[in-house]
Amino acid sequence: MRILVVDDESEIRNYLAEMPQWADARCTVVGKAANGEEALALIEVVKPDVLLTDIRMPVLDGIELAEAVRKTYADMPIIFLTAHHEFEYARQAVRLGAADFITKPFKPEDIVRVVEHLRSKERSGWKEQESFFAALGGSSLSREQKRQWLLEQELEDRSFLLLYAELDHVHGSQSGRNPFELKKIRTTLESVPKGAGLTAWISETSSGVYLLLPFESGGEAGTRENGIELAKRMIKSCETENGQSVSVGISRMFDSYLELAEAIGQIGVCMDYRMLLGKNSVLAFDAIETIVGEKEKESLESVKRIADLLRTGNADGIRESLSSAYRRMLSAGASRKDIQHFCIGMIERSEDVLLEFGIEPTPGTAVGIRETMLASLILTDMMKALERYMLDNADAIRRLLEHSPKRLVAETKGIIDMEYRTDLTLQTVAKRLNVNYSYLSRLIKKETGKNFTDMLWEYRIEAAKIKLLNEDLKSYEVAYAVGFKDAGHFSMLFKKMTGLTPSNYKQQTGGKTQ
Repeated sequence: MRILVVDDESEIRNYLAEMPQWADARCTVVGKAANGEEALALIEVVKPDVLLTDIRMPVLDGIELAEAVRKTYADMPIIFLTAHHEFEYARQAVRLGAADFITKPFKPEDIVRVVEHLRSKERSGWKEQESFFAALGGSSLSREQKRQWLLEQELEDRSFLLLYAELDHVHGSQSGRNPFELKKIRTTLESVPKGAGLTAWISETSSGVYLLLPFESGGEAGTRENGIELAKRMIKSCETENGQSVSVGISRMFDSYLELAEAIGQIGVCMDYRMLLGKNSVLAFDAIETIVGEKEKESLESVKRIADLLRTGNADGIRESLSSAYRRMLSAGASRKDIQHFCIGMIERSEDVLLEFGIEPTPGTAVGIRETMLASLILTDMMKALERYMLDNADAIRRLLEHSPKRLVAETKGIIDMEYRTDLTLQTVAKRLNVNYSYLSRLIKKETGKNFTDMLWEYRIEAAKIKLLNEDLKSYEVAYAVGFKDAGHFSMLFKKMTGLTPSNYKQQTGGKTQ
């Protein structure tokens, strides 16, 4: 194979170009470039079979180079050199059809392994396999058009079993949907059917790998039991030291490649139910189908019971009720969508309860918990997140209940007394007391017959009286000293509350003359 090496570091570029291991791999380096711009010019001259390029480079980086190459050489394999932490670059590389990644620091053996793997993929017709899944697994072609496609490709229609290995991950974790791990897993999975004496057609998604096993029609090899045994081997082969794992879904046995889209749909159902079993799970569609009809959706009474416990801030009761709901969902075989529906419903009900107490969830919290519910793949992860959210809400309500209305008003007055000179608002006080400002406003009005602003002005006017009596300040200086921004507004309020202007008040009460 003819290799073009692209790297902005001359030491690495020369090292790659002069590796003696290229001869062992029956490869020749036909050119080297310091950036993407130089590489584009060389491609037209040296006509490489494979592009080996760094991702981060000046002038034109590896991603931009790949985008340009794909316009003219759509099928050219591109191997990217990158660092482990460059996930975002790697994800863009996946989008551009990266053949593989080599992470720095690398060994010559890494390069040879990747190139030899590319050669074996070419021999096995990997491009045709991707085209197979694209044509028959989608909905853009009619059944007759799919039949015609098979004829044009000279492919004999056969029975098949479809398996899908998907990365297990926790939402938000760095290992979730790691493109480096996915490439390794695909390479690993390609060897599993061979070890079992089977042929497999393979296609990669953004988070997993499909394996289609063709069988002779009417043969006994394509049974669910054989699929389950192969799935277990797949899971075992993908175990890594860092805890990365896969779960495997298995479709029914189909009589024709024309049913591939339906098989993919069955795999989707399998992966929805993965959360019930956890990581390293084997999920066969026909087994799942037998429990779907027996599932028991979480009742409205359960949601109501938890909401009532939330109103009292009963953390232990909430834990027990959620645990009970968890057990019922497990025994009923609820689907991922059923469980998500219950969790989202519980979140919405809890928000209604919080508003009853004048506690308004922040937009970030409201969006974040919903994203977690929708993204979680494992039931235990979802229920733990819901429990943390509910207990946090219960704690907020419990702390609010510990403060009687009179105590909250007293604490508000205490804050005003200490900070009336500042730009104090009801919102800042409510935040300090960890209550909703509209709830605090209603409470103040109910307990004192005044609103917050009236209380604040009264404090400022009383402070102004003391200053007028004891300090040699002009009226406008007093106004600013007690927190008013407008001296005219101060004078108007002062007269309204005392019946005198600030100057008259000072004269009549014997304060220091201005």
